Amino acid sequence: MAAANQGTGLQAIVMAGGKGTRLKSNLPKVLHPLLGKTLLARVLETLNPLFPQAVYVVVGHGREQVNAELQSLSLNFETTPVTQEPQLGTGHAVQQVKKAADQKISGSVLILSGDVPLLKTETLNAITKTHTSKKHDITLLAAELENPYGHGRVITKSNKVLRIVEEKDASLDEKAIKLGNTGLYCINWQSVSPLLDKLQANNAQKEFYLTDLIGLAVEAGLTVGTHLLNDHNEVIGINSRQDLARCTAALNERVLERLMTDGVTIIDPRNTLIAPEVSVGSDTVIHPGCYLTGNVTIGKRCQIGPQTVMQTSGQNKVSIGDDSSVLCSYVRDSSVGAHSFVGPYAQLRDNAQIADHVKIGNFVEVKNSTIDEQSFASHLAYVGDAKIGKDVNLGAGTITANFNALTGEKHQTIIEDHAKTGSNSVLVAPITIGHHAFVAAGSVVTKDVAPYALAVTRPKQTEIIDWVKKQLKP
Repeated sequence: MAAANQGTGLQAIVMAGGKGTRLKSNLPKVLHPLLGKTLLARVLETLNPLFPQAVYVVVGHGREQVNAELQSLSLNFETTPVTQEPQLGTGHAVQQVKKAADQKISGSVLILSGDVPLLKTETLNAITKTHTSKKHDITLLAAELENPYGHGRVITKSNKVLRIVEEKDASLDEKAIKLGNTGLYCINWQSVSPLLDKLQANNAQKEFYLTDLIGLAVEAGLTVGTHLLNDHNEVIGINSRQDLARCTAALNERVLERLMTDGVTIIDPRNTLIAPEVSVGSDTVIHPGCYLTGNVTIGKRCQIGPQTVMQTSGQNKVSIGDDSSVLCSYVRDSSVGAHSFVGPYAQLRDNAQIADHVKIGNFVEVKNSTIDEQSFASHLAYVGDAKIGKDVNLGAGTITANFNALTGEKHQTIIEDHAKTGSNSVLVAPITIGHHAFVAAGSVVTKDVAPYALAVTRPKQTEIIDWVKKQLKP
């Protein structure tokens, strides 16, 4: 959902209507995930620090899903979807924006693709400044590419831009040119937008190319310039699963380099995936096999992994306090305090809140529950919809039976400070175990237990002498 903005005057057009045929997916191309966020979200969030006055998102294939994604995002600007139907190329996409909002657009307009998610805000800011300071009518982002295959070639003469030729329409001499078009432009809307009506589909694809604007602008006597890009990874476009993998690797490398520079140890960068949104404190060690995405904050001197996943949904967070360890476990939308230990093979999900100096051991699941300081669930327990006090010990196999499968209702279990449960205890919610109370091993407790009381519900042990011998007689 769009938020109020500071109104810089800059506007943008993001092309997000493509199907992505080579991805072979029913999901619209721009909604494919990249380290926890969609391609489109990553592109739009790159615009956030620029506070554009308005952003027009051209939608086409799967537009209902794309529109829903736009509504879900928290941005510093308004987004306006513009439908392109059918999809007849990049020039046709911008033509639809002109038809829908020509009178609302003025000044400098960035035009970029929703499937190029590694662009940096610094790059967008730089091309905008170049465009303004040199008073170009069109400024295109270009790059000297060792292998320019797939990119349009920027044709120049005496350092002046003449036109752009797409790969499929280029001659052999033109294909040898290393200066490639990245598909990102900054244009002066008043002088350039009238040329959109002159675009023609005289090409191999029978599409309206936005790149043809360059030749038309030169013919009309407008000024066309370039801004040179240094990091070629920024303009990796997603057209295939291979592209998506390359993009993931490039973004991940960028993040890991930053973290290591800031004092985080990454044991094996080749087997560690961390999203840009993740924050990690100094002297923390990330072991191999970790996958960390979303709004995740990890404190100082922590041990994370190996084989640990942390994820968030919506506006939720994951936080791990200083000096804590999370080993071979899964954490979603939950928090762990300082000096705590989780794992191996534990699961914290859906607002599990673990305080300082707590142990959540192997094969323990905690869901929508709070566990206070100095408490332990060391093995084989399920804690759901519960409030656990201080200095509580949950014996192996303790279960909070929170869900009524017949009615679909969930109820809370409260265990007060210093209470203990024996192995294989079942606490049927709603229920309160009083402070300092003890639940005997193997008990199924259905009523509140008073403070300092012992709750025992198992039947009296019975022995039948020589029963086994009798069963073994011929």
